[in-house]
Amino acid sequence: MQKKNSYTIGIDARIYSTSTGGIGRYTRELICGLESIIDAKDRAQNPYNKDLNFVIFLNSEGYREYRPKNEHFKKVLVDVGWYGFSEQFFTLPKWLEARLDLMHFTHFNKSIFYRKPYVVTIHDLTYSMQKKLRISKLPPIIFEIKHFVYEQAIKDTIRRAKAIVVPTKYSKKDIIKKYNIKSDTVAVTYESVDKDFAKLGSKRILENLKKRFNIHYPYFIYIGNAAPHKNLKRLVVAFSLFLQKQPEAQLVLIGKKNKFYIDLEEFVREKGLSDKVILTDMLNDAEYQSLLSGACASAFASLAEGFGIPPLEAMASNVPVVMSDATCLPEVGGDAALYFDPMDERDMAQKLEKIFTDVGLREQLIRKGEERIKNFSWDKMAQETLAVYEKILSDINK
Repeated sequence: MQKKNSYTIGIDARIYSTSTGGIGRYTRELICGLESIIDAKDRAQNPYNKDLNFVIFLNSEGYREYRPKNEHFKKVLVDVGWYGFSEQFFTLPKWLEARLDLMHFTHFNKSIFYRKPYVVTIHDLTYSMQKKLRISKLPPIIFEIKHFVYEQAIKDTIRRAKAIVVPTKYSKKDIIKKYNIKSDTVAVTYESVDKDFAKLGSKRILENLKKRFNIHYPYFIYIGNAAPHKNLKRLVVAFSLFLQKQPEAQLVLIGKKNKFYIDLEEFVREKGLSDKVILTDMLNDAEYQSLLSGACASAFASLAEGFGIPPLEAMASNVPVVMSDATCLPEVGGDAALYFDPMDERDMAQKLEKIFTDVGLREQLIRKGEERIKNFSWDKMAQETLAVYEKILSDINK
């Protein structure tokens, strides 16, 4: 086969929008990083000097937000949702029309009919963990059906992938064990925090938010969704135990008020904690950063994660972290966090009190956090992902 001089890589960025949480942030940072690396004005000095072109597939919201900054990147509208029938059939023509040499699915959901070479990012195996821990709210028969479909889809995706990208060594080990795949097909690319994240905070915004939501010092903070594996009900119970000794504190939970958050809000009311546990709904980055900067600590109680960006965001903001010791979180936090057993409310409450009262520990964790975040870089993630692309293209065209 004659070697090609030009290659086209597609990226499924339908989960691009700023409203889609961690996978959306990962996708945005990947594209931004690749645009910087594939610098059309300085190709001769760039180690990644193959003629690479990228097609970014976006839904309508992402299509409005994304503006290519590099002439080797173009965007295509694929306004099809996730996890449904339409995804299986109506995304396929757009991907095939682009005449791609390689496709990158930034989440496991792809059309089972796509048979050209592709890379897939598997962020975690949380859905499998939900079955093990029995933490789904669905009726058992519905959950079993959904879980079966999920397992078939992810098995097909992993089995046919040229490479699998994961965010931690824990996830790599987990996927290799569960799906019996070769280690050299799985690449670890750590995620990170925005370079300008800690600069977004504003005292004026903080004071406005405190008035708006009736927040006062001192308070703990959490950002993320309220899906069952996030373990927020146990965190609320643990916080109620903590309040018996430290009644002046509050817990602020930031996340879009979907069905899980509405259910959590009712749980908080039933516990008589509405003035102590504050649910803000989703905030923009500047609001979140401002509120984070005033927190006494970041509390993260998840039962299962693929990575865990919020603890790193706290470290970037000089806020100490107390969090779960489950799955990959100790790999991310290292020695820069205080850990608890997420299944034990009393242990959680004790660790909340320890980080709240021990000034020396707080200062130590802040210093360690400043060093810890130096191990994580979105630019490095993009470079390592590009290396995965180039190896596959080289192998295909030998």
